[in-house]
Amino acid sequence: MKLGLVVVGMTSAIAMTGAYIPQAQAAKVNLVRNGNFEADPLVNPDYDPTLPNPFITGWNNNSLIGEDIYANRLSNYANPATNGTRSLELGYTPPGTLAYLSQTLATKKNREYQLSFYLASVEEAPRLDNIFQVFVGGQKQLELTNLTLNPDPLLNFQKYTVNFVATSRVTDLTFASRTGYDWLNLDDVSVYRVRDRDSQGEPVPEPTAIGGIVVAGLLGRWLKRKKAASC
Repeated sequence: MKLGLVVVGMTSAIAMTGAYIPQAQAAKVNLVRNGNFEADPLVNPDYDPTLPNPFITGWNNNSLIGEDIYANRLSNYANPATNGTRSLELGYTPPGTLAYLSQTLATKKNREYQLSFYLASVEEAPRLDNIFQVFVGGQKQLELTNLTLNPDPLLNFQKYTVNFVATSRVTDLTFASRTGYDWLNLDDVSVYRVRDRDSQGEPVPEPTAIGGIVVAGLLGRWLKRKKAASC
């Protein structure tokens, strides 16, 4: 009975500590802080309790269009593809101007990353005049114009992805937007490292194989001892 306890205990310990997890399967880390815009209350009583909150944790909101009036502010129009309750509204901006939202990311030089985000529009023709731009490290990566409302609320948020290679240890991510009539909504921003296909590392024996070797060794020793004791 005692032998059984020892064998099970050692097999379990090896299964937990001897497992090999390829880098591609390791837990990913989102470099974007508060990319789902859930960190702050919808209304900030220290700003204006009658207006949505423009102060977004982790982001620089350069979207002033008037005295204490921001084009970018929190919204309860959430992306149905995720479990969130908020998104960021990219509101009206005067003609010829852009609103900016930015964040500095910690990156590694010459490494590839993938940016993804969801974007929705509530504008419809003939009231249609919007532009959305993505900059990474100061370089424009994507530009979308005149996005229209999808009548299906489950499909209005569309996912976009952009791959880029970092050129330094810090990389600025910037969204620029302009809406002439209504607004766009941004949600679920993420940046993940793209792993190389050949960076799997050297494989090691499976935990079950290691456990089997150890168990067989223990049983062999026990049988030898039992045989010697019976002589």
